[in-house]
Amino acid sequence: MLIIKFLFPFLIVFGKPAAADHDFKMSVTEVVYSSETKAFEVKFYLFIDDLTATLAGDKNAPLPASQTIGDYIQKHFELDVNGGKQALSFQSIRQKNDQVLATFSTSVFPQKINKINVKNSLLIEKFREQTNMVYALLPNKGRLTQMLNASDTEGEFSF
Repeated sequence: MLIIKFLFPFLIVFGKPAAADHDFKMSVTEVVYSSETKAFEVKFYLFIDDLTATLAGDKNAPLPASQTIGDYIQKHFELDVNGGKQALSFQSIRQKNDQVLATFSTSVFPQKINKINVKNSLLIEKFREQTNMVYALLPNKGRLTQMLNASDTEGEFSF
């Protein structure tokens, strides 16, 4: 639902729904901390054609195996909380229409969260115009956003 709320303004601006031949190159990443599980859930929303063009060299290629997608994301995304790198554990891949949702989680992080740093270079090696939006959502802190791209692949959230 969050991705739809964000992308709706883009659809209005570009005048057409996201399709296999979309005019903009964008991914959305949600970094969500759960006070119940005391862990982060990290969700990546990627256009299938951009992902297959990057991984297989052809936007019309079949979607690569889940493990291939998971390995690629782990190579191109880093999550650092309070100065410590967080290992991402692959959870699932789900395909819906022209997008892929890849979900990861971290181990328990019971400390107070002061700062989150991210490095996100997803799809940039193929698309220099790629924008990677990253949301950080913490209970009672609201949502903070970073827009990352080829010239700025690192973002910081302070709480």
